[in-house]
Amino acid sequence: MEILYITDAREEKYHYVLIQNFNRLMFNFSNRKETKHFCMRCLHCLSSKNLLERHQGDCFALNGTQAIDMPAKVEQIYFKNNHRMPPVPFVIYADFEAITEKIPTCQPPLKFKNSFTTTHQSHRACSYSYRK
Repeated sequence: MEILYITDAREEKYHYVLIQNFNRLMFNFSNRKETKHFCMRCLHCLSSKNLLERHQGDCFALNGTQAIDMPAKVEQIYFKNNHRMPPVPFVIYADFEAITEKIPTCQPPLKFKNSFTTTHQSHRACSYSYRK
């Protein structure tokens, strides 16, 4: 049985909801529109129940930690998909410097007890650099 715990921190209210179909609850978290199967441990979306069963064996080891399969150690790795590279590879370096100047501040109004914004500094541009 799966239960969802919903809270409202502002009013200190909470509610338990029975989850009858976990896949239906999670349906909108993926852009795919066909049937989806979600792993309840890692929330990974899979396309078939068979894939979900195979995934669950690898998802968590017996001690409850996530299983990690590292590839075999190789000497060098080569990029083979040259047709997928951008047609015009380029790099742009940009830098923007500013001077921070202190500004006078005042206390927040009494009506803001929990959250407010106080401005401490003003940023004044002093230089920039751009290089291709």
